[in-house]
Amino acid sequence: MKDISQQHVRARPGPSAEPSVTLVSGDPRLAEVVGSVAASIGVALHAVGTREDVVAAWDAPGPLLVGQDRASAAVAWQLPVRQGIHVVGEDAEQAARWSAALGASVIVIPQGNATLAELLRDGVQEAGRGTVMLIDQAGGGLGASTLGAGVAADAAATGLRTALVELDPGGGGMDLLLGAERVEGWRWPELASARGTVRELAQHLPALDGVILVSAGREPCQVGQAARAAVVASLAADHDLVILDRGHLPAEAVAGLSVDRRVEIVGADLRSLMAARAVGMSGATPVLRHGPGRRMSIPDAAALVGVEPLLEVPDDRRLPKGQEIGEAPWVMAGRRWRRACHDLREAVVPDE
Repeated sequence: MKDISQQHVRARPGPSAEPSVTLVSGDPRLAEVVGSVAASIGVALHAVGTREDVVAAWDAPGPLLVGQDRASAAVAWQLPVRQGIHVVGEDAEQAARWSAALGASVIVIPQGNATLAELLRDGVQEAGRGTVMLIDQAGGGLGASTLGAGVAADAAATGLRTALVELDPGGGGMDLLLGAERVEGWRWPELASARGTVRELAQHLPALDGVILVSAGREPCQVGQAARAAVVASLAADHDLVILDRGHLPAEAVAGLSVDRRVEIVGADLRSLMAARAVGMSGATPVLRHGPGRRMSIPDAAALVGVEPLLEVPDDRRLPKGQEIGEAPWVMAGRRWRRACHDLREAVVPDE
């Protein structure tokens, strides 16, 4: 088993410029101190002072620094409520005056330079984080793994950096489903010691048609929540979309993962829908799975579960045949099934 517990995350790749943070201030001294802290962790500082520039920067993701010299102006401009504001200055009392009005924390420099560096590092990484989607199913045999693979393939085909993660190390092997069992790379036995964030993880993993893959190994292994969280966070830092397949893991095993969208596949039959209603959607987006004996419409399903399913996933008899001969689902599937995968991907990560 490879020991990868001490590796660290790299900056998110891609054509965009280096990560940056905005400072609302007209104080050259403050900009110099904050800029040096930002530079020490590879983050550029963008200082703005006019209302027009501040409004333009206000909705950008990541932390926003407001110098104590411009805090009163920021309050007077009555900008929308925003998370991640931090008032920065050398005078603790002066900076604290505006903390409540802006809903901001206070960082006093230079004493708080280490805190500022940590905040910027974490904030910029989080702002650059891709979308994490968990595909679950209300009962077995509904094709969660296959649907996840189809959505991943659609995302990769549109140019999105995409990863597909089989969370259950005792699962059937996502690589077998995709016909990628002979593709070299780390699987859960090599990842079980992961902690924190793992630098350049994707280069060690199997890939098929642009989809990075984390799957069960051929030998059983124990994977704790810390390792699962480390792998998911590391992939989210480097990818536009990370798709998670829960498999047979209990719900509490994935509760600590940072998931942006949870999709639950529900069978389009009365029994499955009543069971889903009894459990509740719990913030999940339902997707209706058709098949033999499963023909209920979206309006009827919505009346039963209280939430309108996002879309219907058709039954496609080509898929089991593809698995028998070792072909990936997106190679064998028909147009309607591929269209459902596209629509689901588009709902989670829209085309720009």
